[in-house]
Amino acid sequence: MTLMKTICKAPAKLILSGEHAVVNHAPAISMAIDLPTFCEMQFTPLSAGQVPFVEIDLVDCSQKHALPFSVWQKMGINIESRFQLFELGVSTIRSVLKLPVDLVISTLHHYHQNFGVKPGHWQIKIYGHSMLGKGLGSSASVIVGLLHSLFLHHGQKLNALELLALAKTIEARQHGKSSGIDPATIFHGGLLHYQTDHPFQPLEAHSFSGWLIDTGTPEPTTGQVVNFVRNQFPQSHPIWKRFAQTTEAIESAWQDQNSELLRAGIRDNESLLEELQVVPEKVQHFIHELQQTPNHAAKICGAGSHKGTQGGVLLCLSPAAPLALCKRYGYNCIAINISEKGSQCEMVE
Repeated sequence: MTLMKTICKAPAKLILSGEHAVVNHAPAISMAIDLPTFCEMQFTPLSAGQVPFVEIDLVDCSQKHALPFSVWQKMGINIESRFQLFELGVSTIRSVLKLPVDLVISTLHHYHQNFGVKPGHWQIKIYGHSMLGKGLGSSASVIVGLLHSLFLHHGQKLNALELLALAKTIEARQHGKSSGIDPATIFHGGLLHYQTDHPFQPLEAHSFSGWLIDTGTPEPTTGQVVNFVRNQFPQSHPIWKRFAQTTEAIESAWQDQNSELLRAGIRDNESLLEELQVVPEKVQHFIHELQQTPNHAAKICGAGSHKGTQGGVLLCLSPAAPLALCKRYGYNCIAINISEKGSQCEMVE
């Protein structure tokens, strides 16, 4: 009996510019950051008379599942049925993936539909950082880690285009519509200039003084916020051209290492996000107070939120961490480190 085990490490992601706009075909700039999600995967061939099944351990959710092949395949089909109802406008995106395990099931289902999952005993263990659901691309990190592992376990040559196309399809089940920016950033690492239906362009990863500020988990899901914005601001709305101009200015400032213009671009991007109504009032107050200090700029870095007081993570550019202000608002703050390697997967003993 030949046992094979892999471990995959996938970074998180931040959007420097272009949240929501990228879904409307405007350019965006994204960054892989060193907050990894780990996917351990073990395959054991079956002995005579054994039934193929998969064990899934979601450590951060404290959930474990043991599912025969026939059961998870049926679950995958049901997820697709719920997604079709969402696309028809009959149900919400939140009804598609109802449980944390559904994202893993959907990934297995789509891989199986495209390539076939070999029968056997699969053990999958997923764990990582504590900032799930706060705009760091956690879903994409799980999807990329799982797909990367499955490619390796099945002896497939790693085809980035195939993997990312599949990841984009699966991510849509989580968010309703996927631009593909999260999986691409997480898989490749570093910084990317990204635009839907265009080849992405790697950008040079300069050193910078940046901080990740956690304002708390948004009340709505990313998919719900994306749908809210889509309904309020259709693709033809002029705000998306302004997002594109801001992204271009931020990219130029980044390439030229012009800190003053970079901060100005970040402030402009935040103003546009406030126009989209996805920055909660409390978070706006924090950002406006922060930006009263010279050499400080901040913006929402995920989908944000159109409800409640919490907006996920902020990107803060400042010489030092704004710890006193964060403490007053009850926010946590950590340094940002770029992950230049992207997703890494290897066989282990």
